[in-house]
Amino acid sequence: MKTSPEELNRQAAEERLDRIIDLFNQERDPSKTLEIELHPGSEGEGKDLGLEDVAIVRILRSLRPQAEPSPGFGAKLAKLFTTEQTGKKAAPKKNPFRIGVFAACILLVFAFTFWNNLFKGDVVLAMEKAVQKLSSYHGIMEMTTENAQGEKWLVRQVEIWYQGDKYALRQNGETLTVNNGKQKWQVRERDKEVAILPLVPDYTKQGFALRDEALRAKQYPHTIVGQEQVAGREAHKLKISPPGGEPYYLWLDVATNLPLKLQTAMQNALQTTYTFVSFEANAEINPQIFTLKVPEGFKVIEEDPGQLVATVREAIHVSEITPLLPQEVPQGIYAFPKKIVLDYGETSIIETPASLPWEPAGFGAWGELNGQPVEIIRDRLRWQQEGLEITVEGPRSLELARQIAPDMILPDKDTDLSSQAQVKVPVDMEIVRNDQKQVDAGHTPWQLDPLYVSVTFVNLLVTPEGIVGEPKIPYEDFKIGKNTGKEAIVEVLSGPVSKVYLKRLVRQDESGIWTVVGYDQR
Repeated sequence: MKTSPEELNRQAAEERLDRIIDLFNQERDPSKTLEIELHPGSEGEGKDLGLEDVAIVRILRSLRPQAEPSPGFGAKLAKLFTTEQTGKKAAPKKNPFRIGVFAACILLVFAFTFWNNLFKGDVVLAMEKAVQKLSSYHGIMEMTTENAQGEKWLVRQVEIWYQGDKYALRQNGETLTVNNGKQKWQVRERDKEVAILPLVPDYTKQGFALRDEALRAKQYPHTIVGQEQVAGREAHKLKISPPGGEPYYLWLDVATNLPLKLQTAMQNALQTTYTFVSFEANAEINPQIFTLKVPEGFKVIEEDPGQLVATVREAIHVSEITPLLPQEVPQGIYAFPKKIVLDYGETSIIETPASLPWEPAGFGAWGELNGQPVEIIRDRLRWQQEGLEITVEGPRSLELARQIAPDMILPDKDTDLSSQAQVKVPVDMEIVRNDQKQVDAGHTPWQLDPLYVSVTFVNLLVTPEGIVGEPKIPYEDFKIGKNTGKEAIVEVLSGPVSKVYLKRLVRQDESGIWTVVGYDQR
């Protein structure tokens, strides 16, 4: 329905601006929807909303995440559209050239800083609103995994029913996995069994929780990088860059603003792509699919499902361990024999009795807590504290870990360790790059561990003709001293070398190989 100029003129200037912004949020063009008299007193001549005014509103919306406007900013901006309604004589008609120059100046001032935000805000906001209105969906998703060379080694399709915090997923027409928010199970047709599964952490849900993907796209830096066809539909392609992480991509349906495709970052030389080849929004879903029913002739097995408890005291009674608790109250507490899981949505805290000796994985970075190492692998932190082994995994892992261990020290990836080496080792980058390709293809995975790389390097110094049988300097004599994720120092307890200095020269993440760049003589 068209809004008349007379009705709009009766509104306050701020209300008119709100109306324009609302139309932008609805992905509608104000210049085609509204008829606004920009200059009252000009003999009632109605004008379409000018491009300069649209540009100003676009800029204001794009600035919203960066800074809050001053309290009087809206009133000042309103003067661009109308005179103050104080009973004074209306101002003469503004020179459209002056307004255009003013808008252009604003564009020039902010374009360099906020250029990417000028045109992406509408799409991301529209996606958020579309997902909020999504009460349920039913679709078929194709999941493809590729290695670094682009070779596909896993392709499968799953049928998905999703409603609120419930979902059901059928793979290959045989296995049905269901999570109704209170219980998770899997019906295995081939084995004629129903397995009761742990409710958290829920790794199955990752990849098709559209509400979570919309939230991440809004929170993380993102840019529209193109428009492509996905399953026969036009889609915007978004590049999403989590702070401190590798970028990944999300495709949004141009017509519905709903996510159609997700491509993860390359991790451990593997990349997974989730694509909806069919999708029905707000579908009617039979509630029976979320009800556990054991088919006739099937047996029930429990794979350590744990139990949801109401209090920490109950969890202690079931698990027989006393957990260390963060300040924030979890959404749920799950108790298992000798294990407690605190559920924070996408992030989980798992606490078990500590086992000794304990060594973090060599391919991860190492932090420190009270002189003991903290294992850091992507968004997972693992350490031992007060007789417990604690694992925090998820996008809020660092925030929640610091609530348990405020003195935790994270490694500084910019620390230059290799410059300390007494003896520099020359490196042939062509060989290193070829070795990285070999590891990406699944060969010689020991190159991902600085300990194994150091063992090989030192023993080849001792026996240059090659290692036959057990190495002269045993693996037990090698210990990681420091590991920033980019550089590492390995201490050697015996032999002619006291320290080995290593770097990730090709790729500075868990999929990158380690290369010796120097050592200290004993």
